[in-house]
Amino acid sequence: MRTDGTFRTKLVKIKSWPMGKPLQIIPFGDIHHDSPAFSEAKFAEFCNYARKQKDAMFLGMGDYFDGYSTSERAIIYDGGLHESSRKREELAAKGRIGKLAKQIEFMRGRLIGLLGGNHFSCFPDGTTSDQVLAGMLGTTYLGACCGIRLCIGRKGTESAYATLDIFAHHGKGGGTTAGGKFNSVEKLANVCDADIYLMGDNHARGVFPMGDRLKLEGCGKGGLRVGSKTRWIGRTGSFLRAYVENESSYVVDAAMSPATLGWIELTVTPKRVKRDGKDCGIELEIGAKQ
Repeated sequence: MRTDGTFRTKLVKIKSWPMGKPLQIIPFGDIHHDSPAFSEAKFAEFCNYARKQKDAMFLGMGDYFDGYSTSERAIIYDGGLHESSRKREELAAKGRIGKLAKQIEFMRGRLIGLLGGNHFSCFPDGTTSDQVLAGMLGTTYLGACCGIRLCIGRKGTESAYATLDIFAHHGKGGGTTAGGKFNSVEKLANVCDADIYLMGDNHARGVFPMGDRLKLEGCGKGGLRVGSKTRWIGRTGSFLRAYVENESSYVVDAAMSPATLGWIELTVTPKRVKRDGKDCGIELEIGAKQ
């Protein structure tokens, strides 16, 4: 398998959030931190920006390191190296993990979790570099695919809350056109009902609303109305440059388009809803920028 093939769920409770105050959700991934083509400047820009966002939560989307792909892992971890060589590589890998962990330490406590990618190192105890990185940052390893629910509670009460569901997958499907790069993300709506669908992997970047879906809403005693739910899809970008002079790359070999470096960002704003003088709870308004 390309990834570790695991699916997980994560519930995050956010208590006493003021109504009308936006909560930022910032996914990031496909860093390839130890690649010669890693864009240090763009990643430093991301870290400088993200560090200043005090009302943000972060979500890792996989491929934090360049090594190793599925075929490379078969060589290294299935008897292709001497034991001493393998131990040296494991030590070097932990050094690379520690370096990245230090760089994004500011996310601690606000990191929803880290998805696993298809580029990772393995260790004798069965863990991967993605899992080790999650442990260093005190967060949850979310597998290659994860269903996430954020429960956002209204300030001043314990009983009023709204839920936001995110269905995130490291990614599959490349696509050569602008629309094709997002087809695989849109198809996730056939797998799981959610508010936001996210993928990384192909290094495309963009976020936008997909078609609304009708839903029935209750309000007060016996009240019923037809409302709508707007769903969002996003590809979460990359920090790996494609065309670097004198550096070999599969992108160059296949004459592929370079990735749009950077990240995407979503905002979730809870609002208290009243209809016909009745308190109808909390609704979440979703927005995005890139």
